[in-house]
Amino acid sequence: LPFFRPLYLFSGADRSFYLSLSIHLHQSIMSAIQSFVGLRSVASKSENAFTARRAVSASSRSSLQVVATKKVIKKVKVVLTKNLENVGESGDLCTVPMGFFRNFLLPQGLATWATEGVLEEIKAKDASDEAARQAVKAKAQMLATALTTIGKFTVKKTVGDDKKKLFGSVTAADVVEAVKLQTDQDLDTRTIEMDDQIREVGTYAIVVKLHPEVLAKFSLIVIGVRS
Repeated sequence: LPFFRPLYLFSGADRSFYLSLSIHLHQSIMSAIQSFVGLRSVASKSENAFTARRAVSASSRSSLQVVATKKVIKKVKVVLTKNLENVGESGDLCTVPMGFFRNFLLPQGLATWATEGVLEEIKAKDASDEAARQAVKAKAQMLATALTTIGKFTVKKTVGDDKKKLFGSVTAADVVEAVKLQTDQDLDTRTIEMDDQIREVGTYAIVVKLHPEVLAKFSLIVIGVRS
């Protein structure tokens, strides 16, 4: 209770005692506050240092990369001088491993360096071959147009008394002969696509494969004759 009374209410001796006590308490409290603040500051610095160390450690781990390297096989362009299974045909431009070329293809005379001069020769040959292929295709297309325009070819076969069933059957050779008689064009029997069982008179669809990309279609009329 004396601490809550104003100092002027105390007597001279008491007033000096309580004034000294108040000053001492004030100094103790301030010292405690300063100590607490100092501890907080030290703790904060320690925490910041720890956080910084963790960040550096994490950064170091994240920047660490393990790279696996493998031997790179050097390859070269060569031109085959002979047919080689699983590689190519004579005259082909191929890309092969350097070791395979130096140790096998070159010593065996199976390939040569793809020099600028050789590449020009290949380019010219390819152009010539392509022109030849286009010429063959164009010729086949012209023949297909002619056969399709004519549209009908006739084959005569011997029939029996019913005048319907044939003695034997119509073959690819019969078709080739019929086309030859009307157009003077020779066809290969292997290019004729037809029903293998043409044994009666009638009209049948014929397909001729003149080229891998060209087909001719026409009708074959089978006429029965008496022997």
